[in-house]
Amino acid sequence: HKCWEMVRSISKRAKKQGGSQVKKSISKKNRAAKRSSDEVKEGEECPPSRSSKKSTKVKEASKTQASDAELSAAAAARRLSRWADDGERTKRWLASRGALEEPLLEANGQILRFRDYLPLEMADNVLAILQSLPEEAWQLSHHQNDKGAASHRFWSADVMDIPELSPLRSVFWKMLPKLRGEPTLPIFSCGRYGASDFIGRHDDQALVPFFDDTTVYSRTVAAIWYLTKEWSEAEGGCLIDLGDQVKEKQLVPIYNSLVVFEVPHWHAVSAVTSDRWRYSIFGWWHQKGDR
Repeated sequence: HKCWEMVRSISKRAKKQGGSQVKKSISKKNRAAKRSSDEVKEGEECPPSRSSKKSTKVKEASKTQASDAELSAAAAARRLSRWADDGERTKRWLASRGALEEPLLEANGQILRFRDYLPLEMADNVLAILQSLPEEAWQLSHHQNDKGAASHRFWSADVMDIPELSPLRSVFWKMLPKLRGEPTLPIFSCGRYGASDFIGRHDDQALVPFFDDTTVYSRTVAAIWYLTKEWSEAEGGCLIDLGDQVKEKQLVPIYNSLVVFEVPHWHAVSAVTSDRWRYSIFGWWHQKGDR
């Protein structure tokens, strides 16, 4: 910086004093450079070049940004944990939004969408955590025309495998503790859709063994919590409601919106055309037995 300040100072004086002063300054600069070169030849360490200094600054800036992201995700995890672990606080919030069971039963199998069913701050916290996850945390699920599975391609991670997100399990439990008088078991995952990711036509119906092979649970209610800001229909990744055989409906992901429906229900997810990730938390409430 001192070198560049010296050059700028010389340039200003040159404009005032004329070309002769520039020549003198350049001559002085050349003599200084020669002395510096002679000193280096005598065994002293060569000072870093301007390009080297710039490269070092870029690397330091990248490290700082990565560190800031880690700090942001850590702070987000603490805020999420404080809210989710505060039973009375979450109970009051969910009570203000209303229980899910009644509207589900009244919907008679139709898809429901709730805006801001969970606090906006919690959506921001979960998104920060999802965006900070290392690549190895995500698993690619990919099936094409396989028997017993809908064609699909997307990335996922079990919520319980991500310590920062594990408090969400209790929140989803409180959202729908029972359905038709019977207890539920929520199992949720993180979802990430990139370019060309999709899910073909399917109804979500599945039997899941718990504890041992003789104890099975059925998916009875599905949910998707959308966590990507300012997503548009043109970017794909939309939920296609195929429950109405007369006319299909398309739901564009809306940030911090919750979509729920009873299983089975035919639907699909259109292929993503965007070059950015579409994040969500998705899963099911299960109930004991083959249903």
